Amino acid sequence: MSMSQQLLLSGGLVFDGLSAPQPGLGVLVSDGRVASVAPVADFAGYAGPRHDTSGATLMPGLVDAHVHLALEATGDVVTTLRQRPMGDLTLRLLENAQATLAGGITSMRDLGGVEWLEISIREAIRAGRHVGPSMRCAGKALTITGGHGAWIGIECDGPNDWLRGVRTNVKHGADCIKLIATGGVLTGGVDPLAPHPAEGELAAAVTMAHDFGLRITAHAQGARGIARAVAAGVDSIEHGFELTDVQIAIMIDKGVRLVPTLSAMMALLEMKDRLPAFVRAKAERFGSMHFDSFRRFVAAGGVVALGTDAGTPGNRHGENAQELRHMVALGMDPLAALKAGTSVAADLLDFPDRGRIVKGAAADLLLVPGNVVADIDAAADAQRHLALWKDGVRVTLSRAAPAQGFTPASAAGF
Repeated sequence: MSMSQQLLLSGGLVFDGLSAPQPGLGVLVSDGRVASVAPVADFAGYAGPRHDTSGATLMPGLVDAHVHLALEATGDVVTTLRQRPMGDLTLRLLENAQATLAGGITSMRDLGGVEWLEISIREAIRAGRHVGPSMRCAGKALTITGGHGAWIGIECDGPNDWLRGVRTNVKHGADCIKLIATGGVLTGGVDPLAPHPAEGELAAAVTMAHDFGLRITAHAQGARGIARAVAAGVDSIEHGFELTDVQIAIMIDKGVRLVPTLSAMMALLEMKDRLPAFVRAKAERFGSMHFDSFRRFVAAGGVVALGTDAGTPGNRHGENAQELRHMVALGMDPLAALKAGTSVAADLLDFPDRGRIVKGAAADLLLVPGNVVADIDAAADAQRHLALWKDGVRVTLSRAAPAQGFTPASAAGF
């Protein structure tokens, strides 16, 4: 439909992203926004277009707080990235963003790109030149010299370098910041449990990001790095492999969210025989620890925002919604998981008008079969999605991300 048209959706349940699904409500969309949420009887005089949602749940489009559009889910994502010609990579970023949207993710945060290309994709989508999800972009992740992600980020040593890293990303259009507080799985020669920057370095970056009015998150897998990042004032922790009970309590007290990226670890374990040996060893070492930390964080009442790390090995763009299934399988209440994937994640990304179905919100809407709280796979399995609207416009993109094949210029004799 065009932005000037209206659409009334009614007949089924409505999950607004904030409370349990309710029957008997109609949702009126006008000019790309939710104009009204009210009992169906209130729309008795409405004569415009309708969409019957009987037997289904209308919910907000999902929000993924941790995506890497530049990574392509191959067994060795670093080698794939290094071989990709820059022009082809730019097109891949757009294709991966569109696959993400087609999988029910209407808003996302890219937490580590290449030469700020993802920011150009964000702007092209905002300008209406291409269809895609609403995006936040961290630009290049900030890490220590030789640290995790040095192959894709900015290496920083000393507080001044970390300040410069934040400013450099802001200069290029970043609207959030990511720092690397520990080692990681996909970088050889580093231990995920080892803390990397000193707390003073982290604090410098956090203060500068907040001075710019930006949210800042930390890749933090080991307990010491998590503690340093939380003490420095980050807004969220990505991954959180080694969460101690004491640290969980501190995170809850400070309102620090956990973005667990369970999909990334699940995928690594499923395809471990096709991974580089060092990646396989880390996945086998830390998988159980990761899942146990998530269970304890949830049981303690911590706030979780859905994030997948999409693009990492086996963790394909367009399949992001599966994170809901993993969260529930590891003990999270289905309604809480749905909130984590809608309003909670939207708030973390500073999208106050997304991730919820309330008057004035952007009309990012996902229709799934049955009662989504009783059947989480209705939302977690993108193949079961019935319909999707982005800013009130029906989305008709393919869910499948493109194949990874390409021919470098060297193969043509250049």
